[in-house]
Amino acid sequence: MNHTTRYLRLKDEMSAQHFDAMVAVSPENVFYMAQTYIETQKSLRDRLAIALLPLEQDPVMIACVIEQNTVEAETWIQDRRYYVEFQQSPIQFLAQAIRERGLSRGRVGIELDYLSALWFMELNEALPDVEFVPCVQTFEWLRSRKDKAELDLLTRAAQSTLKAFETALEETAPGDTERQLGNRTAQHMLDLGCDKVDFLMMGTGPRSLMAHALPDDSPLALGEVGRIDFGGLFGNYNSDVARTFTIGKPAPKQLDIFQRMTEVYLAAISSCQIGVPVNTPYLIAQQLSKSLKLPFSRVHEGHGLGIGGHEHPILSPNNTALFEEDMVLCVEHAVHVDGRRYHVEDLIHITRNGPMILSDPDFRPRLLELV
Repeated sequence: MNHTTRYLRLKDEMSAQHFDAMVAVSPENVFYMAQTYIETQKSLRDRLAIALLPLEQDPVMIACVIEQNTVEAETWIQDRRYYVEFQQSPIQFLAQAIRERGLSRGRVGIELDYLSALWFMELNEALPDVEFVPCVQTFEWLRSRKDKAELDLLTRAAQSTLKAFETALEETAPGDTERQLGNRTAQHMLDLGCDKVDFLMMGTGPRSLMAHALPDDSPLALGEVGRIDFGGLFGNYNSDVARTFTIGKPAPKQLDIFQRMTEVYLAAISSCQIGVPVNTPYLIAQQLSKSLKLPFSRVHEGHGLGIGGHEHPILSPNNTALFEEDMVLCVEHAVHVDGRRYHVEDLIHITRNGPMILSDPDFRPRLLELV
């Protein structure tokens, strides 16, 4: 989907919601709409990059002068303006652009979930007659349906991430440490095209219960359960998968727990159908877990994935939005049994023929073994 198509889709939503313009300020939406990726937006929140996207007039791109070479090389927007950090306010540049577009009394959507209160106070003071309206849900909906290029990139990212861990398992033996397994996984991710390992959460034994444990020097002890939840950036798009493994051959009870959990997981995936409420996987997992005598304490059963790590739709119990064709999401399920966490997560594409598992084309949920 090129920038023209994206902007036309945005304009359709702007017309429906009576917006005169929308303002992208988050790294994700500036990249999606202006097609320039500014790395420091993530680490330096005061170094704003802003895309003003009017319904009728030409758009404007505003960035720190330090990022000028990147913006000039990447963005399609012709009106590009650069502020000097610590000397000039990016908000004043935005206010001036809004005035120039004749929108001083307009209705403008803006990402109030990202913009700090201090920046927004300054914007309100500069433009007291503009009606600023939160618009994060509009951007989120727009990004939720992926085009072919995005699908190809997300598929490659997920499969490379999963392959990295499976390869690292083969190179690791009982008695090695969590850190060694984690480092091998991260290195293989980079070797397979990952630009940046974004997160790698791993724990074995009692540490597997910790949702966001970092691998440490704990030895990989025979007979134990381990889980990993990890992902990285590939061309500015995310990967996110989770797997459970045993150190040594799994015990019958470990296999039984995992097989019952897998039955729940597959039922949740199967329910991801066009036109079905997105809380359905959660509700099915909750009901089936009870019948299979498994604990259920999930906050959600998955989330959209793309430029952002958690995108629309979130598979939470109260979300009654509907699945749409070409949504891409992570379905995940976890249970805590005997003080251990069993966890699995895969990338799913919503198609006319039902859900397609992108992360593992030969999908066969199984306990991985470190032997």
